[in-house]
Amino acid sequence: MAQNGGSIRGIVRDSYKNLTLKKLYPSRYRAFCRKGVVPGRVVFLEIREKGLSDNFRLIRAALEKRNRRHPEGAGEGSRTDGEPEWTMSVVCIREGMESRGSVMKNCLQAIPQLAQAQFIFVNEVSYFLSCLPIRSETTVIQTWHACGAFKKFGYSAVGSGFGTTREDLEEYPVHGNFSYVTVSAPEVTWAYAQAFHMEDRVGRILPIGVSRTDMFFSSAYREKACGKVAWILRRMAPRLFLRENDTTVRSDPAALAGRGTSREIYARIGDIYSDRAADQSHAQDLSLVPGKKIILYAPTFRGTVAHAAAPAALDIAAMKQALGKDYLLLINHHPFIKEKERPVIPASCRDFAFDMTDQVSIEELLTAADLCITDYSSLVFEYSLFERPMIFFAFDMEQYLDERGFYYPVSDMMPGPVCRTTQEVIRVLQEKDADFDLARVRAFKYRFMSGCDGHATARLLKLMLEIVSGKKPG
Repeated sequence: MAQNGGSIRGIVRDSYKNLTLKKLYPSRYRAFCRKGVVPGRVVFLEIREKGLSDNFRLIRAALEKRNRRHPEGAGEGSRTDGEPEWTMSVVCIREGMESRGSVMKNCLQAIPQLAQAQFIFVNEVSYFLSCLPIRSETTVIQTWHACGAFKKFGYSAVGSGFGTTREDLEEYPVHGNFSYVTVSAPEVTWAYAQAFHMEDRVGRILPIGVSRTDMFFSSAYREKACGKVAWILRRMAPRLFLRENDTTVRSDPAALAGRGTSREIYARIGDIYSDRAADQSHAQDLSLVPGKKIILYAPTFRGTVAHAAAPAALDIAAMKQALGKDYLLLINHHPFIKEKERPVIPASCRDFAFDMTDQVSIEELLTAADLCITDYSSLVFEYSLFERPMIFFAFDMEQYLDERGFYYPVSDMMPGPVCRTTQEVIRVLQEKDADFDLARVRAFKYRFMSGCDGHATARLLKLMLEIVSGKKPG
């Protein structure tokens, strides 16, 4: 009976895909193509997210800045030659995240905007986008949501437990319709060519950098991000910030109520500072337990996107017992993992370990952390920009390799210790001369992130202007 039910579900799924992807969406797109493309119209197509994601926010802000710099009608010479007035919109189809009916409605509403767009930005793969007969006047730019190349995906993962089948990809080429793909460095172009089946168009894979990394090169952003993390931590655990000699409050927690504990204050955590100068006057009220450093633990998910699970192999209690005097542990789970599926922090460790997943962004956490522990997450590439220590907690490497696979050998690639157990992680952190070869981190950065230098968005805008003027690269 279960098999019959599964077969019926498969028939329904296949019928839905055939109806929408081969008939409904293409025909509606062609109908709206009767109208011309609107010069300067940019559509940010979010596949899974509910709103504008990191790369797109910076790109939109840059285009808005160009509009302000050269307002329409400001007189001759106010605009660069041939540059249009940029008009932007965001469409979120929620593919794979909501019911079929809801996704179909979102897609149908998105098509009129996509049909008249001069540029479409996307940072995921999509059945919907790939099925559209994109008109020649429209340029689709894939900015991808990850830097570097670590875990295999797309055509590279065909036949694995994670990937789909080659037959399905040939029937529904979800990696199609990309005019250009932007990546973090020349080193990884081959991996994206393989993943997107673009071996015959490698010249369209441009190592001009990843827009969202531009923020890491802004001192204002770094100060604001660190201040926000400090503020959130202080709200979650105000006792951590009490002066060591404040015996009154330590002996009477109720006294905290009169200390302005909900107020944003200037607070120091390692090298973390708030950028709110007005709060400096309150610095004498609260201060840090001396010597604390921030460890960020940010593992990727296990399983499939639809049934993502969080790894629970890191022994938080053991980490606190061994390292609690010197460190705080901030945890960030992958966004695919639902809140109810996240491992619970033991009650005895809630003054040491903090789940920051819904509190601040991963970019803010990367900025604030003194050290990062991860497994197979691509955030190792972003974190290398800070040239700070990394530990790789690869407790299930063989299993993960069988299910997903890597583009590079993990042990050879990683610019830091590879640990299999919590005790190994603890030993590394307890060693006075830990194996944190920052020269190796720098070499890793230049190899995989050479296009990320704070100017990736500027190079992307240059690409758009070249396309507008008819100088299509590649």
